[in-house]
Amino acid sequence: MEGELDALKQKWLASRSFEDEQAYLGARVQLNDAPSVFLDADGTLEPWLVAVIRQATGVVYATQCAGVSVEQRFVEGYLVLLGGRKYDAADENIDLSSLTDVFHQGDACIWSWRGNDLPPERLQKLKLIVQQILYWRTGAEGGDNPYQLCVDQDRIGEIAEAWIPIETPDGPGVLLYKNCD
Repeated sequence: MEGELDALKQKWLASRSFEDEQAYLGARVQLNDAPSVFLDADGTLEPWLVAVIRQATGVVYATQCAGVSVEQRFVEGYLVLLGGRKYDAADENIDLSSLTDVFHQGDACIWSWRGNDLPPERLQKLKLIVQQILYWRTGAEGGDNPYQLCVDQDRIGEIAEAWIPIETPDGPGVLLYKNCD
């Protein structure tokens, strides 16, 4: 088993592909090689919004995403809680339905809309919504400073409902929220 895990790690490090990363992290979770946290495992949490900043922490977060196609994905890093549930510039809250709506047509989840397949106008809408989400960071001088998140242009192919690759002042991460299914 350890040899298989090492082989998966080497393949991922050589390719740096998203698919190889998912295979490696999934194997680590399955083999109990790393502490793991499945976000909203029973699906009963009220809407939630977090960022996981990619770092070699040894902790792997798992989540369900991609609408009704129900993908399970993994990311290693540390978790940062993000704002409320309804975005309004005055209230600094975010309405999670605006994120979900990008991947839906009426009441239907268009699970095949991912990354580069997302219609351009919806990708643009997603980028604008993500930019409205504030990421709070404590500076070296103390005091908290708000930063805007942005979609990671180099990882657009990874986008799925409830899994948005982002750039933060602390490095690359993934914006995660409650999947529609």
